[in-house]
Amino acid sequence: MTRILHAPADVGGNALGLSRAERELGFESDVAVVAAGPFGYQADILFEDAHHPPLARLPRRVAFLRRAAHRYDIFHFNFGQTLLTVRAAGRVWNELAWLKRRGRTVVVTFQGCDVRPQRECSCSKAACTADDRYRPVNAERIARFADRVLYLNPDLARWLPRAAAFMPYASVDARAVEVGRDPGEPGELVVAHAPSDREVKGSAEVIAAVEALRAEGAEVRLDLIEGVPHDEVLARVGRAHVAVDQLNLGWYGALAVEAMATGRPVLCAIDDAANPFGEELPIVRARAGTLLEELRTLAGDPDRRRALGERSRRFALERHDPRAIARDAYAGLVELP
Repeated sequence: MTRILHAPADVGGNALGLSRAERELGFESDVAVVAAGPFGYQADILFEDAHHPPLARLPRRVAFLRRAAHRYDIFHFNFGQTLLTVRAAGRVWNELAWLKRRGRTVVVTFQGCDVRPQRECSCSKAACTADDRYRPVNAERIARFADRVLYLNPDLARWLPRAAAFMPYASVDARAVEVGRDPGEPGELVVAHAPSDREVKGSAEVIAAVEALRAEGAEVRLDLIEGVPHDEVLARVGRAHVAVDQLNLGWYGALAVEAMATGRPVLCAIDDAANPFGEELPIVRARAGTLLEELRTLAGDPDRRRALGERSRRFALERHDPRAIARDAYAGLVELP
């Protein structure tokens, strides 16, 4: 049986969703993370945490990597990171060549700011700025040794090798998600927004648009979902009529997939020039300058909300099936069960 390890991070639950689909397909698959994330996603192995001093972390990682190299056949690294990435003096070193010499298959998934230049991001954090110079160097080294490079956001193709392939989010199994309230239900319109980072997601503009609608006399309320476990996020999104993902980037994230799985219409900034789904994508296109009008239209059109919710649910089932995504991720690399 082929054994797959996902490491060293699980951003947005994508590694976990893919891993559980791999188990359904007959693989042995585990998720190992360096630290528990803030949203309550499960991990099979937690091999490092904040209680260990920095000088103790490297030997712990080395020891874990040696054990893992004996156990796993495929190493699937997420968020453009590996277990032993070292950045210094404009250069990047990692363990991929070592793994390849031992006959291991290496897959790497990029998810956004791990390769997107800071000039193209909405984030102004100091750590993001400091890491910017290493992103192309890191991507180049990964492309040199990885058997397959994947990316979750279509715009990332601009900074990755041509052989890299788009992969839809596998974080949500829509079959296991209950459909929420009727999005066409009359009464106060509830707008869900669950930003992982307010600046990046354009939350100030979302808040302003809802307040503007209220000032017009519309019955509308914003459910701003922050600092709660993933299960609560999903439940609250399902109780809303519509969901707003983000207004600054050109693609939707895991929240949008969750919302679509519950049958919610989703509003989000989409770069249609890089959209691999075309008109099939049921997301209402919205940016800071258009969100108010789009919300106003949806608030007054319950039939459209209901139709969009039904399309969204179908899209999540068909295009974000983690089992189909797992098959595509490893096709040609390993014999599929």
